[in-house]
Amino acid sequence: MTRSHTTPQASSAGVPAGRRVRGGFTLVEMLVVIAIISILGGLTLAALGKARTTSKEKAVQALFLKLKAALDRYEMDFQDYPPSEGDMEGMVGAESLMRCLKTEYKGGPYIDDSDVKSVDSNSNGEFEIADEWNQPIRYIHHRDYRNTPPNKRTFRLMSAGPDRVFENGMQGTDDVVNWNKDKPD
Repeated sequence: MTRSHTTPQASSAGVPAGRRVRGGFTLVEMLVVIAIISILGGLTLAALGKARTTSKEKAVQALFLKLKAALDRYEMDFQDYPPSEGDMEGMVGAESLMRCLKTEYKGGPYIDDSDVKSVDSNSNGEFEIADEWNQPIRYIHHRDYRNTPPNKRTFRLMSAGPDRVFENGMQGTDDVVNWNKDKPD
């Protein structure tokens, strides 16, 4: 009897026909893919957070433009902007601003409830106009502002920004204001 030697036939993938090839990924490959997805997800979330903050800052700037238009109409009727005497931090002015812009006297009201959000930040029953972070828009106007040169502002509108804090009553780096922060007064 003659024995014939047969060699196993190779499949089209180059693997012997008698052996099974397991498909799929190794544990290391899966961990690499998960790490890459995690890094991309972290970068995306950071970009989305920055975009959200930027859009809120732009919404506050748009609110400032709306308030400026209302304040200009108020000034045409009363020959001055709403007062905030003795208030260098803008909280008393914020309450005065809301009260004056909602007056029905002369050409008022100058703002409508649908135009602005409001908040009673110090629980005294006096509401202030709220920014995108539900903090009061601070307002300062003193009568001597009217005597400044024509290129000076006549009132200040301020939002504490995303951190919701004014640094020592002064403008912080993330505060949103209605004047150019880069130019000195």
